[in-house]
Amino acid sequence: MANPDQKTILIEQAYEEIKEVCTKFQDDSGASDMEVKTLLRELARVWEKEN
Repeated sequence: MANPDQKTILIEQAYEEIKEVCTKFQDDSGASDMEVKTLLRELARVWEKEN
């Protein structure tokens, strides 16, 4: 397991990568901010069910 500092860095990197993916998705699809937020919420719900 990563130490607390490594974990913080990994979380920050993941945040930036997810943000980039969402921005690209929005640019490519024309999705609204609300649609992107809804997609992220749905993904979070699936994650909760699997874990």
